[in-house]
Amino acid sequence: MTARPLFYQENADRSPGDSVCLPGVNRADSIGRGKFAAVEVTMAKDNDPAASDSEVTKRTLVREALERAGKQPCRVHEDEGLHAVTEQLGALPGVRTVAVVDSQARLVGIIPMRLLLDDLFLQVAPEEFLADLKGTEGVEEFGRLSRARTAKELMEEPAFVTMDDTARDAFARMHERKLEGLPIVDAEMKVVGYLDRLQLLQLWLKQHEKSD
Repeated sequence: MTARPLFYQENADRSPGDSVCLPGVNRADSIGRGKFAAVEVTMAKDNDPAASDSEVTKRTLVREALERAGKQPCRVHEDEGLHAVTEQLGALPGVRTVAVVDSQARLVGIIPMRLLLDDLFLQVAPEEFLADLKGTEGVEEFGRLSRARTAKELMEEPAFVTMDDTARDAFARMHERKLEGLPIVDAEMKVVGYLDRLQLLQLWLKQHEKSD
């Protein structure tokens, strides 16, 4: 039987590699837990030769996904105007999520490209938005978009990963928030990179090349 990492004793009801992303929680604990994920990958390879590629892939760390195609993040200050945000995002082909930071350069929110595009085209094709309004939440969102002038006014709650989160964590957060990419932060919540779905795909291919 394959030995389990020690942190199983504290997280018996959680699957290997799972990570919880809660606003205001110190990410240092999550980052430290990534070391166990790295050990777990090694154990899977050494102790179980028949371990599936999918099991290894989902436990691979974010830093490994960046080895092939790391991308520069689109980082803007929360007081930036939306025209400036658009210019910066347009200068970084392939990036689909803007990281919004405060005066201390810490991540405080994100702006998915779809949200920025909605705001920019609100005045061009308002009928498209009005047709989709459903209930109070839809009306409030329409009002928020129409009033937004800065990154802070348009941004959504932050979503992110760390270098020591797993590929499984990254995919789960992208899927949950319907995002094409995520900013990568350090222990101080400062943006240090960007990870997207294409890089996860390349990671999957890389793992399968190793097994061939």
